[in-house]
Amino acid sequence: MCEGKILNKQDVLRSQLDKTMYDLDDFSEDSEAPYPTLPERKINGVTFVRICTFLLAVIIVMGLSLQYLFGDMFTWFGMVILGSIVVWLDILAIMRYRYNVLKVLAVEVLVAIIVDYYIDKVTGFYGWSVVFMIPFCLVGHSIVTWIIAKFMKLRFEEYIIYIVFDAILAFSQAYFIWNGENTLPYAAVFVMAAFAIALAALFLFRFRELRSATHRLFNV
Repeated sequence: MCEGKILNKQDVLRSQLDKTMYDLDDFSEDSEAPYPTLPERKINGVTFVRICTFLLAVIIVMGLSLQYLFGDMFTWFGMVILGSIVVWLDILAIMRYRYNVLKVLAVEVLVAIIVDYYIDKVTGFYGWSVVFMIPFCLVGHSIVTWIIAKFMKLRFEEYIIYIVFDAILAFSQAYFIWNGENTLPYAAVFVMAAFAIALAALFLFRFRELRSATHRLFNV
């Protein structure tokens, strides 16, 4: 060491140096190697999101340019742009909430509802999105949330806020009934009634857990 010798992995193991001070993987097995072997640099999460954002911008710019130049020949490119935005939002949700499956699932459901409603609108609006998709999607999300919570052994206050989130979206279906877009409101009305009963039960019997979950959500 005093002579300035560069150590390899075997030299470090034979020496009396504290092994906890060094990462042995940074040292080469080759005794003739003049320098330690450094690990290759990996792409971190921020860089990956920037790359995905750049690719999304390229798709949007190219899509708008082609649609402007060729008109009706590229009418389907709006769906491509929308799909790209959905994938980008999914990536952001996964990167942001990768340790919280329920949050990722909630974001996925919200994006799916918006996308399906938009597709229904641009394809002539047959009403399937507000008549069937939205109410069944919200009920399905609540059931899946409950199953995941039980499987992960979460406390009630850790997942109830997502049921409340579904209830708020369920009550928003009244707007589609009011403006006449939902011509068969049976599923929507039954779903709103079910969530109203569930919320009443929460306020009456589990209000303390609900308040704790709300405080945690807004960091009060």
